[in-house]
Amino acid sequence: MATPNNKQAEKTSNLFTEECDETAESIQEKLSKQCTWPWSDFFDNKVAFQTSLPAPLGPFQVGYLDLMTPGLPQDSSLLRIYYPAPSNTSITSPPLWADKECRAGMLRFIQSAAWDWPTWVNNSEFNPLFAAKKILLSPAGFLTGFSLGWPLIGTVRTIPIARAAPLAPHVGSGWPVVVFSHGMGCNRFNMSQLCYQLASQGVMVVAVEHREGSGFGTFYMNGDTVENIPYLQVPVDENEYRVRNKQINHRCEEVLRAIDLLVKINAGEAITNVIDKNDNAIKSGMALTILKSSMALTILKSSMDLTNHLYLAGHSFGGSTVLLASSLNTKVKAVFAMDPWMYPLAEQKFEIAKPTLVVNTDIFVNPNNLKVINEASKNKSDVTFEVLEGGVHLSPTDLPMAFPTVLRKVLGMKGTVDAEVTMVEINKIVWQWLKNLIS
Repeated sequence: MATPNNKQAEKTSNLFTEECDETAESIQEKLSKQCTWPWSDFFDNKVAFQTSLPAPLGPFQVGYLDLMTPGLPQDSSLLRIYYPAPSNTSITSPPLWADKECRAGMLRFIQSAAWDWPTWVNNSEFNPLFAAKKILLSPAGFLTGFSLGWPLIGTVRTIPIARAAPLAPHVGSGWPVVVFSHGMGCNRFNMSQLCYQLASQGVMVVAVEHREGSGFGTFYMNGDTVENIPYLQVPVDENEYRVRNKQINHRCEEVLRAIDLLVKINAGEAITNVIDKNDNAIKSGMALTILKSSMALTILKSSMDLTNHLYLAGHSFGGSTVLLASSLNTKVKAVFAMDPWMYPLAEQKFEIAKPTLVVNTDIFVNPNNLKVINEASKNKSDVTFEVLEGGVHLSPTDLPMAFPTVLRKVLGMKGTVDAEVTMVEINKIVWQWLKNLIS
């Protein structure tokens, strides 16, 4: 994924934020070019410097397929499909968790958030971030300081999954399916541990990559051209709600399109997959590559139980996204929302009428978020609330694993419990929630 240029950032702004402050937009465009990584290619490409995320704990290994359908972001999809693979599957070429462009995008998101902190997002766990903001003074200085530091102190992580691995045989009507929505500043693989650990238990997990400007950076294919979508900095002003509400409805449509795609894949319909068009190394054989990427999806035919066991899960902005999406699709049986950020739905009427588990980290609990959920609940007994003590808002993400333990607290990535321990606990909660539903 290439670093976004000014023209591409302007396209995204025209698509989603006619109301936004042009001054803030121009600052964001200038900053998008300032994050360089002079030595990070060396570390990314040397296996000796790469460390895997924790291995899958279930009885299956995990395969994956990336899928991008052709078209504009409002008409197409970008997904990562995690699925159970036979236990003897070899993980020979695991994907990187974050290459240099991803890291640069994440830092631009952190810098943007530090200057325009979203409404209804508690910030007490990020106090060191605001201290760094005061020391580094300007957005440009903040970005440069963090850009220089990450390659020196961060860890290059790989994800222990195998591309296009064989699909493990299922019993009954097919594997249960969870469609997952990521939070702000993330993408389809920033919360990979939740996804592949669930897949290793015998679940098909479909991670949507949202392309309306809330992720740290993404892309789509315009013919043979890669068009990048950078993170959209949203000023905290009178237009904030209008922009965020527009984003969440776009996100909701992406979740619903993902479900429609899964129905087609399960039925064996041909799906054009253009995900590999952005890889320069294979462009010489592009037609064959697209054909192979599209044919790989055929292994998933008749493998999903979308009639009895379709569920939604999400974190933060993704938590509110799946709550909204569940109200618009009758196939969805239940919802799991982690630290749902409900501000984008504060003024929109919707209804929660499916069994829903809401898990909040103790610091993130916000009465405004809870109020929106309670007001939307058709039947109060449908929604169950739990609090995960000792964790922080970023605990369900993979981000803490990219930094040494001593720095996680400083960066707002660690509560009173170590990130590895918290992640295990979160995975247990998610699996227990789903196991209760499918048993």
